[in-house]
Amino acid sequence: MQLLRITSIPIQYQIQIERARLEMSSGDQVYGKMNRKPAELQLKSRNIQMRMDSTEMRADLDIKSVGRRIYEAAQQRKQAGQELTAQYATDANKMAQKGVDITQIVADKLFNPEMNSRLVFLPSVGPAISWQPNNLQIQYNPGELDFDWEMVRNTMDYVPGKFRMNILQYPKVQIEYLGEPTYVPPSAAPNYQEEA
Repeated sequence: MQLLRITSIPIQYQIQIERARLEMSSGDQVYGKMNRKPAELQLKSRNIQMRMDSTEMRADLDIKSVGRRIYEAAQQRKQAGQELTAQYATDANKMAQKGVDITQIVADKLFNPEMNSRLVFLPSVGPAISWQPNNLQIQYNPGELDFDWEMVRNTMDYVPGKFRMNILQYPKVQIEYLGEPTYVPPSAAPNYQEEA
């Protein structure tokens, strides 16, 4: 009677193979890029500029600004004060001399007035005129045209092959005992019966 059954289970696997290949793309085409910059014409013009300053002419006609009137009045008061001081000093010197009294000084001023007259054309000063001539500036930038050529050649790419193995089942050995267990002592067996 056979008490052992031995079963051998072989390995199971799956193999995937991808062949090597050479990929080639054909070219020999020419690509051109064109960059264009347009021509530019720039004109800058300035008109004739004329400046006329009539400040001195209006001042000669007694048309003055408030600031100028105040300044001239102050100068006249200053000059009048200086002339009056000089006149007083001259009169005092005359009175210091013997035989000259104040009545003679007053009589000299009344009967010998200093009269100055002159013929004047108004305005005696014309306006100040200045001018700048017109100006025209021309700037021309010629256009540009550039070509960039690019030639595409044949390209080859080598793709290596692939080998892949997947293990579906590992090998193993199964051992089965077909008999019944042996008990020592035999009386320990659950179905033991003593012989008569």
